[in-house]
Order: sequence, then C-alpha cells, then structure tokens
Amino acid sequence: MSLPAPAAPLRVVLADDEPLVRAGLAGILGTDSSLQVVAQGSSGEEALAAVRAHRPDVVLLDVRMGPTSGLEALAEIRRGAGPLPCLMVTTFGEDEYVAEAVRLGADGFVLKSGDPRELLLAVHAVASGGAFFSPAVSRRLLQNGLGTRFVARQDARERFERLTRREQEVLSLVGGGLSNAEIAASLHLAEGTVKVHVTSILRTTGARNRVEAALIAAHADAAG
Repeated sequence: MSLPAPAAPLRVVLADDEPLVRAGLAGILGTDSSLQVVAQGSSGEEALAAVRAHRPDVVLLDVRMGPTSGLEALAEIRRGAGPLPCLMVTTFGEDEYVAEAVRLGADGFVLKSGDPRELLLAVHAVASGGAFFSPAVSRRLLQNGLGTRFVARQDARERFERLTRREQEVLSLVGGGLSNAEIAASLHLAEGTVKVHVTSILRTTGARNRVEAALIAAHADAAG
C-alpha cells in the first residue's frame, strides 16, 4: 500500500526593513519543515511584489517599514488579495500601529522580542484560518485602552453575554487563536457548525473579523 504524499509546505513571504531581524525571522521559520520562505523584502512595496509573484499562504509584515509601510501593504493586500492571511510583526511601543492594523484586518500579531515558538504557532494559526495575538500585545492593548475602540463603546462583557453558551465557548477559543477546525475538534462539533457559530458571533458582537472578536473575548475575560 502506497503512503500518502506529504503535505506541501506553507509558503511564506516576509518583509522587514532590518536585515538582521529579517534573517532572524527567516531562520526561525526555517526550523519548521512544514514552512517555506519563498521570498523576503525590506519594504511593504517589495512585500506586495512578492505576493503577486509567489501567491503565498501567509504574509509576515513588519508594522513599520519605509518607504511603503507594513500597514500600507496590508491595506493593499486587503483590497487585492482579500483573505490572504497577514501576520504583523511589532515591537513594544507601537500600540497605535497595532490598533490600525486591527482596523485594516490583520490576522495576528507577534513581538520581535517574543519566543520563537510563538512565531511558528502564529504562522500556523493564521494559515489555518485562525487569529493569533501575542499575549504581550493583547495585554498592551487592554492596558492602554486601545482595544476598546473595537468594542464600539459597549462593554465587552455585555456583548459576550448576548451570546449563547455555546457561542461563548466558541468565542473563547477564537480568542485563543484556534481555527475553525481546531475549535470543532475541541468542542466535538462539525466544522460547518463552528462556521455558523462564528458568523453569528461576529454579527451579534459587531466584530468585523476574528481579531476584533479575539479582542472582545480578551476584554470580556478581563471584565469577568
């Protein structure tokens, strides 16, 4: 009996204007045989060119680059490539940039100074349709009140309690960065059922995407 062919590695484009940081990110990704860095860039403009040329599974963008920033590249990707998973790389003190990236539809955030394993988890999470917040980034947004702009002036706990118990369970797992398939396995549900729950959660809470839903989950947990 023939063995199934191994899954093709996830194709990653990364962009950072600091050569040492870029090399470090590529090196970390290179430790995972299920990931392949297909192109690197030093600006948002180079990232966009690489996306058009390579059609990757995930894009890793430094929030601040020149002359075209990661935020500008993210906005352009959302206008063109649409749902292509975009993971933002940030440092402490860039909270406003992170908040803007949430508004533009980023799928996740990792710190340059974070644990290398966190980067690998984040890439896999966003590639599989989940959202990923570095715990440190999430705490900063909560502490500085920047995440509240995505709760549309209403208490997150109140929004959380509008949901059914099952939807609350699903939202908590969304907040943990799990994909629909992972949530389905965790709760012993069909993946299609999870998709229905996520759609209802976004509609009921007013979140525009999974990252905003994750922020609502984090606020609700802090308020509880």
